[in-house]
Amino acid sequence: MKVGNIFLAGIGACIPPSVGVDEAVRQGRYSAQERDSSGWRGAAVAGDLPAPQMAVLAARQALARAACAPSDIGMVIHATTLHQGPDGWSPQHYVQRHTVGGNAPAFELRQACNGMLCGMELSCHYLGSSAGRPATLVTGADNFGAPLVDRWRYAAGAGTNRASILGDAGTAVVLSAWDGFARLLAIGSDSLPELEEMYREGTPLFPPDCTVGRSAQVGARLARYARRHPDRAARARALLEEARISLARRTLEEAGVPPGKVTRATHVLTGGERYLRAVLQPIGIDPRLGMLDFGRNVGHLGVSDHVASLNHLLETGQLDQGDHVLMLGNGVGAALSCAVLEILHR
Repeated sequence: MKVGNIFLAGIGACIPPSVGVDEAVRQGRYSAQERDSSGWRGAAVAGDLPAPQMAVLAARQALARAACAPSDIGMVIHATTLHQGPDGWSPQHYVQRHTVGGNAPAFELRQACNGMLCGMELSCHYLGSSAGRPATLVTGADNFGAPLVDRWRYAAGAGTNRASILGDAGTAVVLSAWDGFARLLAIGSDSLPELEEMYREGTPLFPPDCTVGRSAQVGARLARYARRHPDRAARARALLEEARISLARRTLEEAGVPPGKVTRATHVLTGGERYLRAVLQPIGIDPRLGMLDFGRNVGHLGVSDHVASLNHLLETGQLDQGDHVLMLGNGVGAALSCAVLEILHR
């Protein structure tokens, strides 16, 4: 979807200190073999800091940078992966209450790793309508330190080093129809609903795992699916790769930005180069333009990978006026999203 006059006006991130993989090995929580082969150096660990509170801290930073009044915000979206707090409670309203207040509609968005990009896309539809208020607030946060989540081994058995350890973070962006530090040139999403079976293989839908004390074992379910249905698993991987390439090419074309003009690329954070090559090379982008060094030190940040990466590039002076950023992600299900930005000023 080609976008006109939608801007990123503010950005913020709350990333707690990282625990190194060597320490996790010493604690018996991560194997030395995985450490040596995966490329990960550490994972951001928030302790008992709740995910919605990290979103609040990131949102306050983004709002301050945007110089945006609370009354300008017409919609609040909070993206999540796992539980945010008590069952039957709405984290999006907690974020709204402790940032902009007011009575604008607020929504929780469950798109896992794709959450922030999807929130940005929904914001474009809102800001492109006659809604009246000129800005939206999109936040996302995850704390993977809950008892039924093993941040170091949750993906064990999946046969990939893409997201083998989980890091905690909160992120936020303010999108505006008026002005900002970056212009959103194009954004889009696709779905591959037939892939949802891979992520639930052999697991009953009811009762939900967390209500009966079953831990999150995403890697084990993927591995079980691959063993039971090897042909279908191979087709699913090929379908996902084809869909991701197609979406990226389409979004770049809509943005009017050839792959050779992409300055940096954000993606699901990884510890190894293999995933970066698989994601970026087929669309003509040098894998060295990805976020390997940043990701290795913080882990896969759930919904926050893309915005945390963009915030890091901006804060460390790695982007300047006229640069283009490709944001290409996929999440469970499978959901795919892509956005192309032009940096207007630092």
